[in-house]
Amino acid sequence: MRLGIREIAVLVCLLGPGVACSQSISGAMLGDTCAGCHGTQGAAVNVTIPPLAGMNAEQFVATMLAYRTGKQSGTIMNRVARAYSDEEINAMAEYFASFPTSTSK
Repeated sequence: MRLGIREIAVLVCLLGPGVACSQSISGAMLGDTCAGCHGTQGAAVNVTIPPLAGMNAEQFVATMLAYRTGKQSGTIMNRVARAYSDEEINAMAEYFASFPTSTSK
């Protein structure tokens, strides 16, 4: 069984009493979980999967919340978005907004 970043973080919080678990996971760490579909640092250019690099933070948050609430349908993202808190979504939004916009080659 492979554990994802979120699962490992939960295990560290549960098993490591000396670890400060009140701190949130960074946007970079959370954003890395998106790389499988959206590319490293969100920079993939794909016809069906949009790049996240350079996306306006407000647009990212609005899109993730739309997926999470079911206002936006999706094959996977509607399920993925439900796993993130508002704080985590905001952290990822700032992370992806910090990169230059991806463009087609």
